[in-house]
Amino acid sequence: MNVSKHNRSISTGGSFIVAILTALFFSSCATAPAANEQMRPSADMFGSRFLAMTIHDQLRSREVINQPIIVTTFVNLNNLNKSSVFGRALAEKLLTELHQAGFTVSEIRKGKDVFLREELGELILTRDAKETMGKTHARAVLAGTYVATADSVIVNARLIDLQTPLILSSCSYTLKMTKEFEKLLTGESPF
Repeated sequence: MNVSKHNRSISTGGSFIVAILTALFFSSCATAPAANEQMRPSADMFGSRFLAMTIHDQLRSREVINQPIIVTTFVNLNNLNKSSVFGRALAEKLLTELHQAGFTVSEIRKGKDVFLREELGELILTRDAKETMGKTHARAVLAGTYVATADSVIVNARLIDLQTPLILSSCSYTLKMTKEFEKLLTGESPF
């Protein structure tokens, strides 16, 4: 008789454990879409996290991750000599996201010295080619374009091998046009 009471308590205890494990399983499933949500372009303003992870996941030569890459300003597809605050801000965000994705990212705008400017403070980044550190030893460059439509901004990016014209990875996506994007694209302030 004691044996059956003991079996019943094990059975009840086992049911309790199964119930807890089931609850944990379903709660982890419930949070899985939120994690996937971060991978969509709309999860961050410019889609830079989605872009960095896609470039990482689609990479054809895995050794590139451990070799220096540089990121260039995204340019207007209709005029490759023209960019905007949008193109510069997207490149800035992408520097961070690629670094966090495990790439070795080089900052090509680093000046030779720290400049002290009373009105601005301490500066080291420059766009003056004479003041930069010189040649980069990068293996690849991430270049990109964007094109604005009435309803969207289409972003295209590719990681290009600097030793050959081969594309090592690429990504394209579309962002919904917003008033803020319109201002970043046209230079109208405040942003």
